[in-house]
Order: sequence, then C-alpha cells, then structure tokens
Amino acid sequence: MQLIGLSLKQCGQQVLAIGLIVLLVGSLFASAAAADAAIGIPKAGVSATEATVGENVTVSAQVVNVGDSGGGDTVEFERNGTTYGTRWATFETTRVSLAADERQTINATIQFDRPGTYALRVNNKRAGVVTVTSTRARVESATDSQRRLDFRANDVSKTEAIEFDIPASNRSVALQRWSPTTGQSSFQQYLTEYTNRSETPVDLRSSADSTLFGVIDFESEDEFRESTMRIGVDDSVVANASLDRDEVVIYQRNGAGWEPLSTSVADEGPNRTVYEATATRATAYAVGRIDPNISLANTSYRSVESANGVRLEVEGRLRNTAPMAGTYVGSLRVNGETVNQTTVTVPASDEANVSLSYEVTEAGEYRLALNRTRVGSVLVTGGQIADSQSTESSAGVDTGVSPGGVADTVDGAIPPTVLGIDTLYLGGGLAIALSVFVVVLLLLRRGGGGGGGRPDSFDPW
Repeated sequence: MQLIGLSLKQCGQQVLAIGLIVLLVGSLFASAAAADAAIGIPKAGVSATEATVGENVTVSAQVVNVGDSGGGDTVEFERNGTTYGTRWATFETTRVSLAADERQTINATIQFDRPGTYALRVNNKRAGVVTVTSTRARVESATDSQRRLDFRANDVSKTEAIEFDIPASNRSVALQRWSPTTGQSSFQQYLTEYTNRSETPVDLRSSADSTLFGVIDFESEDEFRESTMRIGVDDSVVANASLDRDEVVIYQRNGAGWEPLSTSVADEGPNRTVYEATATRATAYAVGRIDPNISLANTSYRSVESANGVRLEVEGRLRNTAPMAGTYVGSLRVNGETVNQTTVTVPASDEANVSLSYEVTEAGEYRLALNRTRVGSVLVTGGQIADSQSTESSAGVDTGVSPGGVADTVDGAIPPTVLGIDTLYLGGGLAIALSVFVVVLLLLRRGGGGGGGRPDSFDPW
C-alpha cells in the first residue's frame, strides 16, 4: 500500500475504515460466542474436613450452563501434594454435558495414604481443606439419652493400644477415652451411650438388684482384644443413687449377666469423677452398682453309714435373682455348733447346689441346720454305730426333706447339752425318775390306813 503523497485527512479516513472493519468482525465473533454454551462452577465442597488414612472423602462441584445453547466441558478435581501450599495434582477428570440453563452436581472420591493437611479444588474453585490422621473419634449422632460414637484407625500398630480422645460432652455419664488393642492395623468400631434404662439394647432385668447410671454398647466386625476406657460421671448422679464415690464399678456383659471390672478413679473434679477400667471382650459395658441376691430355695438331708460311724449329709438349692454372679458361704450346724463350711459361686440369674457333711461316732439325736435355716433331725442308735464300725457298710440309714421347702430358723431350739449332760439322756433320766416316783406313791397309798384297800375316789393321774 502506498501512502506517499496522501494528505493527513486521507490517512485518517483510511485508519477509521480499518477500525470499523475490525469492530465489525469482533462483533460477529462475540455474537457467535453469546449463542454458544457458557459453563462454570459456582460452588464446590468436601464431605468431611477430618479423615483417617485410607478413608474416602467425597469432593462435590456444582456445574451450570448459563449460555443460550447446550455444550460440554472438562472438569478437573485437584489436590495439593502432601500438605497445604504445595503444588497441585489432578486426581480425577470428568467430562460434563449440559443443556442451556442446566445445572448438575458431580462428585469424585479421594483417599489419602498418609497423615497431613490437604487442600482440594475443582477447576480452580476451592472445595475445602481436609486434615488426615491415623485415628479419629467422631460423634455420629446424639439425643438427650443417647450418643453414638464412630472410631476409625488406619495404618496403626497391631500390638500397641490406640488412644482415642472423644469430643468433650456435658452429659451426666459420658465416655471420655477409649484405648483398644485389636491386632489389626486398620479397624472401625461404634460405641453407643445410653442413659435411659428402657432404651438399652441389653436386658437389665429388675432395677431392684442394680443401680446403673449408664450403659455403653459395642459394635464392630473387626477383631477385638481389650480396651481401657474412662467414663465421667457427675457426682450428683452418684449421690442420688445413695452410693459413695468409691462404690461405683464398671461392668462388662458376660452372657446373660454382668461381671465387674477392676475399677479405679482416674480423675476427680469439683463436680465430676472419672472412672477407669479395662474391658476384656467386645460387648456392652455398664457403670454403677450391681449386687448379687442369693437365697436358699430348699434343703434336704440324709444319713449314711461310714467306716467309723454315721455320716450326716445336707444339701441346699441356691437361687440368685441378680444379673451378676455371687458367692454363698454355707455353714453346717449340728446341735447348734458349726461343724463344716464351704463356699459356692452362684451364676448370674441362675441356681446352684451347696453340699455339706459331718461324721458322728456316738448315738444320739442330731439336729441339722444350714446357716440359720433348720433342715431336720436324725436319730442315731448305738446299734447303727456298732454295725457301721463292724461292717464298714455305706448303706443308707435315714433321709429327709425339709417340709415346705426352706425350714424355720434355728433360733430358740433346745440346746444340745445341759451342764455337760446330753439333753437326750437327761430327758430319759427324768422320765424314768418320774415313773419310779409314781410307782412308789401308789404302793404307799395302797398300804396306808390299815384297810388294805384303796378309796373309791383314788385317781393315779
């Protein structure tokens, strides 16, 4: 193009013409673009801001098309390297297609292979920051009477206890720490606290045998070996139950009953006491007080010949109505004296037998009692003693069952001896002396008055 010889006015006209051409072409392109799709991401987020190693985290993004026609775009999900502030890396790419004015939500899942703080974004739109640890304790749900806790661990020691600090709570009874040993490097456990007796999933039986403040139910399909727990209890709850602070025990479920764990006070606050115990099985746990309730249901007795005399045997049926096993100390009393003793464990909500025996080598009457419950009486003759010592037979001599189940107590029973003399012999001697006295009196009356006869009005009784 040759501009030499053109005037200044002519040059300006040519520049203006060129500008109009450029503007016209640009407007044509702009109109075409306005008619195409316009896709963007107004919002993005993450499903959790805390996670354990290997746990899934979902990243979501809302994609919209504000253009006049349908179209598509590629969406990139990115995370930084290992900690916040390092370079970005794409972990998933998704192609989306949207009609005009359409809106979609797309998701991508990511896991982290080691602890750290990670930032996430979608097409340069910030989604959130996730803190990744080896262990995590989280409150899944909570009501006035229940709280469900989720415990997760990944890439942890198989042999050492893993300590979980639980989110603080002002509940009257609350689990504060959980330290399990599982033998696994990855596991998940759920614990649900109950402070309402009627809502617990386990059968607590009658409240007459127990004073419980709360129950913690354990759930997991993973292996479990043991766990140390700490449970905080408000002092007002203990006081309302008429218990002292050192009377509170943590129990673990064992079949149909409960067994006490060795419980200690881990911390004492102004209004709250923290109790610690180690569980040995994956089950339910309770805090409070349970006492066994053992009674003697019925008794029976018998006597059998032995090598040196006669053996007296007493049996009793014990019944425990409480949901915790207990021990019963049984004492065999013969003629008011304790001659044998044994201890029997009665399972929770079950029955057991108690058996005691005593060998006698002298004839006489022997009154039997189990503790303070009268069982029966056995009369041993001299012939039985002689036959036993000569034949060493073990044949039965006498048996009996207390009438009406449990017999009366032995309070007020006749003493076995008086001034060192057996009451059996003393009674027989008195009877013989009384008979002799009556005979002598009759003889004297018969020979009195010289008449040789007796008056018609005489009555020997």
